[in-house]
Amino acid sequence: MEVLKSGDAPSLVSNLEVMQLLQERMDARQSQEQDAVNAKGTAAEEPIKKNTFQNRDWIEQTVLNHLESSPVGGPDVKLEDMPKLVEQLRRDPGAASMTTSVKDEMDLQNDDEEQSPGYGLTNAETLQMLNHLPTSLVEVHLLIEDIEKREHLDEEEKQLQFLRLVSKFSGVEMEGGGDDDDGGEDE
Repeated sequence: MEVLKSGDAPSLVSNLEVMQLLQERMDARQSQEQDAVNAKGTAAEEPIKKNTFQNRDWIEQTVLNHLESSPVGGPDVKLEDMPKLVEQLRRDPGAASMTTSVKDEMDLQNDDEEQSPGYGLTNAETLQMLNHLPTSLVEVHLLIEDIEKREHLDEEEKQLQFLRLVSKFSGVEMEGGGDDDDGGEDE
């Protein structure tokens, strides 16, 4: 983890990063409390004094509980895997090179993440994808503005491939597979 100077905070922080930070703070606080109890002997000797920061602690615990119940709180979601997903979501879809050497082709066959194209999402769209980890095409349409006008996501099969990529990183299976279209339009 990189230590930031004051004022150097990143402008976009995902729910997963916030959840990890809060969990680290809670663990450190519990460790300090346990060390204090062990240093004093038994906790029964002295009445428990009121924590000066009890409101902060309650807010942090409540936020952590909410994030753990959200899509990013799943057991298969790992912060270490997110840079790969972000890179694929942000990569320009037209930047893929058509010529590769034999070694590069072998590397591509061994690494599925490198085979899939980029999607050219904005910072805000990428953050929403990380925070919501959609499992259905409806959710994808709600999170990506004008998805049908984007050449690299204009067909349902391309959108399903995109959804498979997000599902792979979230560890949650896709819903329906896109076959639940009701056929009606609300115009």
